[in-house]
Amino acid sequence: MRHLLRLSSLFALMALAWPVAVSTQSPARKKLLFLTHAGLYKHTSLAPAEKSVTEWGKTGGFDVTAVEGYKQDSDKIDLSFITPDYLAQYDGLMLMTNGNLPFTDAQKKMLVDYVKSGKGLIGTHCATLTLYDYPDFGEILGGYYLRSLVPMNLMAAGRIGLLKVEDQNHPATKMLGATWPLDEEFYEFGHAVWNASKPTENISQVGRLHILMPFSRNRVHVLLSLDTERMDLTGLQTITRGGDYPQSWTVNAGRGRTFYTTLGHRDDIWTSDAVFRAHVTGGIRWALGLEN
Repeated sequence: MRHLLRLSSLFALMALAWPVAVSTQSPARKKLLFLTHAGLYKHTSLAPAEKSVTEWGKTGGFDVTAVEGYKQDSDKIDLSFITPDYLAQYDGLMLMTNGNLPFTDAQKKMLVDYVKSGKGLIGTHCATLTLYDYPDFGEILGGYYLRSLVPMNLMAAGRIGLLKVEDQNHPATKMLGATWPLDEEFYEFGHAVWNASKPTENISQVGRLHILMPFSRNRVHVLLSLDTERMDLTGLQTITRGGDYPQSWTVNAGRGRTFYTTLGHRDDIWTSDAVFRAHVTGGIRWALGLEN
């Protein structure tokens, strides 16, 4: 594992040299709206995420509007400003949100139509805990969170996971090589639809929300998954050796593009991890059509 950590440091140095600056012949700058409203749980990384993505956009070819949604209490969230005319200003929507947010049915449909019409959708970490009550949204995002795979006490102890890079050519993963050792929180996604005859199954670990749209590799293009054959699984009873646990993917949603990554739980990964920066920036640029 020390060898893997040394490789990770090497990848970080390589990522620092990765050319994210936009050349003079690049397309016009894109506009990205970043929402961080938390209906279930407020991650401390929400503020660092907003600040960092805004900064990354300066050299990444996109301008970020962040509205500090994480500052709103979960029972006082106001999303009434999200209208078709408001969204039309932006080339993409980035979410680090969670819960069945207080969107009207018309707003929920608007979000789906917005992406399918050719816009970008970017989800990080807890975004897959958003709008369980509207499975059409789950289809364009790719899946819904079922549970966390690494207990918090093991995360606090710095347990290193190992990610297998399934697509080494995508803008979000081309800087990684074949594997990416990382201390992070990893997710498992719901594989079946909640059924009233089995009320305790297929509900989210956080929020106890019903999963109404199952995850399937047939719906997404997987970029990263846990390498359970090579990971140290001591103490990780929720992970099966040889099991399939995707952690980042893309979706072609109508004429739009979705990029999602489970990563982003830690505050410092947003502020001091060059590899993570390259991963997320590459995903944003792809979803916005700045890279293919």
